[in-house]
Amino acid sequence: MLMACASLIATCACQPKPDVPEEPETPAFTLDNSYNGNFVKAIAGAYDTFEATGSLPNTVNVEGMTYNKGKYTLAACMLLEKIEAEPDTWQDVDIELTSAAFGDEYRYNTFDPDEIDMPHVRFLAGRVLGYAQKNNGLPNYVTFPSDDPSSPGYLPQLTMVVTKHDNLMNLRAYTVVLARVFNYFANNEGKWPESVSSWPSSYLRAARNCPIDDPVVIAARDAALAGLPADATVRQKAEAIFKYARDEWEWEDYMNTRKGAVKTIQAKGGNCCDLTHATLAMARSAGIPARYLHGQCHYSRVIGHVIPELYVDGKWWICDPSNNNATFGTPTWKGMETFNGRYYELEF
Repeated sequence: MLMACASLIATCACQPKPDVPEEPETPAFTLDNSYNGNFVKAIAGAYDTFEATGSLPNTVNVEGMTYNKGKYTLAACMLLEKIEAEPDTWQDVDIELTSAAFGDEYRYNTFDPDEIDMPHVRFLAGRVLGYAQKNNGLPNYVTFPSDDPSSPGYLPQLTMVVTKHDNLMNLRAYTVVLARVFNYFANNEGKWPESVSSWPSSYLRAARNCPIDDPVVIAARDAALAGLPADATVRQKAEAIFKYARDEWEWEDYMNTRKGAVKTIQAKGGNCCDLTHATLAMARSAGIPARYLHGQCHYSRVIGHVIPELYVDGKWWICDPSNNNATFGTPTWKGMETFNGRYYELEF
């Protein structure tokens, strides 16, 4: 019996292996020297400029033609739709751009997640494209529905200290998001990212009334951080900057910006706009992302208010230096009547 088994095994071992067809090679991804391919390169290059300077270029050049930000943002929406529909032939037939008038709307940026995934990017591009084709211009903002979970663009309402608000992404933000997506596409063999940052800025650069390398700002930053250990955490630095701003400066009652960061630090006081300029300037100079939060807030009455937000440990923290009772992450107002948006630069 053992001999028979051995013989059978030997016979099987000598059987020729069947031929296995080789897997066809996937052609390497290339952006052809086509109008569509060159447009993708131009949009990707616009995002490289954003990374280097903090701003998207006002124009890009494609095959000797100049296209403004409205046109190349519209092109991104059209190309995304075409690539999705025709993944193998999207470079064969040129897109045909329509009019794309646009402004530079800074309000209405209440989009809450720090990242946006591709399903929501597709929704965003579809809304921008649909609006542009109907109105010959780009929308000031796109609304992501918050009342219908079955909607492809659904995002839960965000809660901002009692009051609920929809998720809006304004023109400044979505132009950056679309350029960011195409930069990834061009540099990753034609693959879309799973998600990208939704931030329209690094929130680390100098801005109007918010310098980060002025000697007055640096001296205030250093005074705020004095006494911290050499290996202080970002959280420790952020809390020290907030407490310094809250405790060393006084709130003053007037409208809009009058002083900016430097004069506010020198005067040791200002209104909410100027106190926020100064707090953000110190935080950004310490390498902590910081942005403006703006809305109509409930105190004893409803008033317009601007507040700093600092990004620490993967989360944004409200840091209101205008009230001595405020704590890190917790304001003293009861809620917001309206939420106007979050900005990297204050326009008023």
